[in-house]
Amino acid sequence: MKRMLLVLSFSLISFSATAQIDYSNDIQPIFTGKCNSCHSAGQNSFNSSSYSAVMASTSPSNRYDSKHVIPNNAQESPLVDKIDSDNPEFGVRMPQGGQLSTDEIDKIKQWINEGAHEEVQTSNETETDYPDKFELLGNYPNPFNPSTVVQFRSPVSSEFKITVYNANGQQVNSLIGRAVVGQNDFSVNLSDQPSGVYFYRIRSISNASSSLIGSGKMTLIK
Repeated sequence: MKRMLLVLSFSLISFSATAQIDYSNDIQPIFTGKCNSCHSAGQNSFNSSSYSAVMASTSPSNRYDSKHVIPNNAQESPLVDKIDSDNPEFGVRMPQGGQLSTDEIDKIKQWINEGAHEEVQTSNETETDYPDKFELLGNYPNPFNPSTVVQFRSPVSSEFKITVYNANGQQVNSLIGRAVVGQNDFSVNLSDQPSGVYFYRIRSISNASSSLIGSGKMTLIK
């Protein structure tokens, strides 16, 4: 009997540790209680009033210049930098007037790393977060001024390079970074370029070789 109780206790602990985060029950109450007084109804660049508002929130180009929440990548999400760092990259730690608890911060991180979904994913849905091949999703906004976010999905963690060319085929910008498994969002800034059509190419870099992820067209309008 004692052995059965120990096994049952261990199973309950393991289940609790791996349970997925539910946005409505676990995350929105944190935003409602700690953030909405300053970050709802379009106030500031982060809107915490609802799931769709949170996912649409984008930091200005003179700060993080990206979505506040980057699915599958809590470490690079500006939201996490603002709530989990005593010295965030920009501004001061949030929320003002009181920090989130360690448990609240961990829940937000786990939610983002699980894909930042609105609803808990079933086993079949969760599998789609881990693609079996590279896939270019495009860029948004498009047209843009002066920044746009290029999105792609990666089956592995690897270095990548985004190269941007003008209509004459001249390279005007490049970005090297590290992709995580799942969806990746990276900002491209062409503030030093004139209005026009540009083309970009993304390559995955592994050891001494590279492979093409995809290419696309984007339009800068100033």
